[in-house]
Amino acid sequence: MLFYGPPGTGKTSTILALARGLFGPDNFKSRVLELNASDERGISIIREKVKNFARQTPRAQVVAPDGKTHPCPPYKIIILDEADSMTQDAQGALRRIMETYARITRFCLVCNYVTRSVQAPPLYSLQLMCYSQNYRTFGIAVLQI
Repeated sequence: MLFYGPPGTGKTSTILALARGLFGPDNFKSRVLELNASDERGISIIREKVKNFARQTPRAQVVAPDGKTHPCPPYKIIILDEADSMTQDAQGALRRIMETYARITRFCLVCNYVTRSVQAPPLYSLQLMCYSQNYRTFGIAVLQI
């Protein structure tokens, strides 16, 4: 998935809420990896943290002590926030990882400027592989209704 739009529109909050709803609090840490690509945007991070997490087979579902159940699908999620600031080499490595581990890992790219990310050919090809969701800001008049 690719979520894009201005800062503060709920892109990261949306995917985190979705992941918590899918996996529940007891499975969240073992099934979700969240990285801020503006801080950790180089190829070494992609090759080490992302690839290592992506290649691991999802662990068995942990049942919550209170008996609540969550759907807990048989895959993990990697969230790359601010993906538009990843280096071009990191984008190319990410594409290969996405293709290789798509069966057991889902990827969510979050960025503010889809046009900035589109200029780099590898992320443009990643965008073509993703469902894209544009987030927009709401005017004050909408919030007053």
